[in-house]
Amino acid sequence: MKVRFVEPERVDPNRDHGIKVPYAPAKRHQARWRWYLILLVVSSPLLYFLGTMLWASIVIEAPAIISQDQITVRTSGQGFVDAVFVKPMTEVTAGTPLVRLRNPDLSTRLDQLRAELRTLEGVSFNSGTYQTSTVNLEDQLQIATQQRDEKSDRLAMVEDLVNKGAATDSELASARSDLQQSNSKIAQVHQEMTTLNKPADNTAKQEMKARVASLQSEIAGMEKQSDGLLVTAPQTGRIVDLTIVKGDQLAVGGKVAMIAPQGSELHLDAYVPPKYSQYARAGLHATVIFPDGRRRPAMVTDVPEITQEIPSAHPEMFGEHEVGVLVRMKFLDSGPGQAALTDGLPVTVRFDSRWNTKLPARVASAMRDGWTSVNSLIENWRS
Repeated sequence: MKVRFVEPERVDPNRDHGIKVPYAPAKRHQARWRWYLILLVVSSPLLYFLGTMLWASIVIEAPAIISQDQITVRTSGQGFVDAVFVKPMTEVTAGTPLVRLRNPDLSTRLDQLRAELRTLEGVSFNSGTYQTSTVNLEDQLQIATQQRDEKSDRLAMVEDLVNKGAATDSELASARSDLQQSNSKIAQVHQEMTTLNKPADNTAKQEMKARVASLQSEIAGMEKQSDGLLVTAPQTGRIVDLTIVKGDQLAVGGKVAMIAPQGSELHLDAYVPPKYSQYARAGLHATVIFPDGRRRPAMVTDVPEITQEIPSAHPEMFGEHEVGVLVRMKFLDSGPGQAALTDGLPVTVRFDSRWNTKLPARVASAMRDGWTSVNSLIENWRS
């Protein structure tokens, strides 16, 4: 059997059995730039991340906040806020009243001590007996009895709340302590009335004088506490933070306000990424970039050697709370727009590194050398 191989006929799409086929022009011609555009859009995320990594390796930037030295005003007494005399961003001078507190227990106790002191100071000795009236002591006894009844009612209420689970054991203990103090006060007034009604001797006279001195000392201390209920501005400046309102309860040392002293300078609190902690050193220069594009030189003055979360004024990457090494910086010039500096304004700090300081200088030098060479060639060709 003989096998014969026949070469297949070459197919030309423009000819049919040797006859040219007149095709019509394509109706859907696609421009080449559209394919390039699609390729660019698809690869843009990769290009973005590559560009970000390259930029971060060349330029060292850190978020920063413009801050102003501030002092915290605290109260030396305790009580409820009775009146607030200032508002945030108000200019105040030293001694300006800011807040007045009210302490009913302190006022009641002070009135009782003053009444007792007036009674004892009115005592005179004649023929071995006291010559005084016990009217003031009777008034004190009536007030103390009323307070004892109020404390007793409050104790019963707190005990009922504890049984229902709506109060704590510490509140119950505090109510019992208040009731015991009221009972002690009643016993003290009874003792004083008994002392005034018994015959006087030299020992009783000495005890009376000692009691008067003790009352005077205690009254002076409580008057000092009462004076501390009026909180005033310690320095001339501006109220930058005032978080309390009327009716708030403050303990001793409670925060009242934040004051920016007059003449205090603005500084920068920058948060250097931990991987660039080598830039957290005093004396390093940097450029401060403002939101509107303005730039000003700055320098690191202090490194507290602590890390803190970046303030919420700066956007968080991927929603995570980032931390940075805190450095304190100052501006090196007064610069234009000094009045535009605002406490709490978020800015960006770009540190001077070997890339963004030496590289631009080298590029500029190379461009100058190249231009000089071109000029030389032109002059030689003309000549």
